Amino acid sequence: MSERAQLFGLGYRGYEGERREPRWAMLTVADFTVRRVLGLGRTSRHKVLPAITLAVAYVPALVSVGLAVLLKNLKVDDLITYGEYTFFIGSALALFVALIAPEALCPDRRSGLLGLYLAGPLDRNRYLVAKAASVFSVMLLITLGPLLFMLAAFVIAGHGPNAGHVPKLLLQMLVVGVVTALGYAAISLAVSSFTTRRAAAAVGVVLLLFVPVIVVRSVIDSAGAPNALDLLSFPFVFSELSYRVFDETHHDGTPIEELSTGLIALAAIGWILAGAAVCWLRYRRTEDYR
Repeated sequence: MSERAQLFGLGYRGYEGERREPRWAMLTVADFTVRRVLGLGRTSRHKVLPAITLAVAYVPALVSVGLAVLLKNLKVDDLITYGEYTFFIGSALALFVALIAPEALCPDRRSGLLGLYLAGPLDRNRYLVAKAASVFSVMLLITLGPLLFMLAAFVIAGHGPNAGHVPKLLLQMLVVGVVTALGYAAISLAVSSFTTRRAAAAVGVVLLLFVPVIVVRSVIDSAGAPNALDLLSFPFVFSELSYRVFDETHHDGTPIEELSTGLIALAAIGWILAGAAVCWLRYRRTEDYR
């Protein structure tokens, strides 16, 4: 006895829920991206790299606090300073922008999900703002979180600054954390906008972080090029800016040490704007999915 096929015409139903403004769609995309970048709601293997990155970022703070508590005669000035911290967590910053942050953009274009986003209440600008905000917020866990933890731990342990110095120190931390997070987020999104493959984006970010440093330092040392050329060394621009914001001095013999604070700050802003502009222009030229 043959089976008879049956068709059920369900038709289309109108949306009867609450209609919200496009900014709510931006918040949804940003929340989803943060969870994806951190591996939340995904299998264990997607949580490994974010966990390692956060661990690397917080280890110097944990070590400093531990030594200050255990060794009573140890002065806080002998530990890692707030200004040095950006330099010490350079590996965590590089690991994040190379291997984790491309998760924000690359999969959407590779899977075609970008077309679905743009077919809804989002346009390219809103989409990019949501993605940038998500990467920036996660970056703050690396650039600002350890500084705040170290300050709070020192205060609780009785090694912190007096109450009169705390507001200024908090402002300095906020400036360093926000600017550094913006810089690294900008270059990661800029590089990721050129490819749909996360591995290719990772290679591009690594090249951008380290090749200019090697080339620029070689040119300055061997050919006597001006020290201002060292502003192309992305990691050192932001680590040096951290020293200047916290009013700390160091003598590592690097060319960027000879430059003014204003010039270094302009270079940092330039890197941020350049990364944002490249990413925006790339998405302006992508195929229109609407």
